[in-house]
Amino acid sequence: MSMPIFDRKSLVRLAGLLASLTLVAGCLPPPELAGRSDAGPRAVTAIKVSQQDIVVVGPKGYCVDPSSTQERASGSFVILASCSALVAGSPSAPGTPGVLTALVSSPGDPPTAPTINQLKQYFESQAGLVALAQDGRANSVTLRKTVSENDVLYLSLQDDSANRAPKLSETSWRAVFSLKGRMVVLTVTGHKDIPLSDSDARRTLERFVVTMRAANRLNDAGASAGNG
Repeated sequence: MSMPIFDRKSLVRLAGLLASLTLVAGCLPPPELAGRSDAGPRAVTAIKVSQQDIVVVGPKGYCVDPSSTQERASGSFVILASCSALVAGSPSAPGTPGVLTALVSSPGDPPTAPTINQLKQYFESQAGLVALAQDGRANSVTLRKTVSENDVLYLSLQDDSANRAPKLSETSWRAVFSLKGRMVVLTVTGHKDIPLSDSDARRTLERFVVTMRAANRLNDAGASAGNG
């Protein structure tokens, strides 16, 4: 008989991390306005979170909005947007379309990571849909597609929650994977007035995953060299 998947510590932490997104987002400026006052003339391309152990960096053309970064007991939350838009203080500035977010859980002790199959079963369950919804209601979310690739679960979502940022698309792509003992959730969402096709959103998310993994491998190598 297979082991129940919902009693694993990592899935509990993942659910808490996703649930905290609604609480954190409620304290932040809407993503389409992020960075208008605090980004400054120079774009921030990367930031360290989760006890300074995880580097959050987006694909080319995307920068971090440090004014929207949050560190909480449940994990870290970072918004990334077009570097041009952040510097100009306007989402309509020329540049890369889309809003990216990164959620990074706090480190587990001991570290645990669910399998891709366990993650898929979880997000297809009522509890998983509740965790994905901005308003915490399973019937607000439609799981359009799931794809597993290179130890990453990709989710295509439509979220009709009433408290979603009105200028952002209801559809988005998310990637869920483990990194250095943390659960990481990356999201790509388009603006309604700056369309981002479904295929472009998926490709952007894949580049986001690759960039994050590469940056953290380099960070580990640099730390090891510094301690040598």
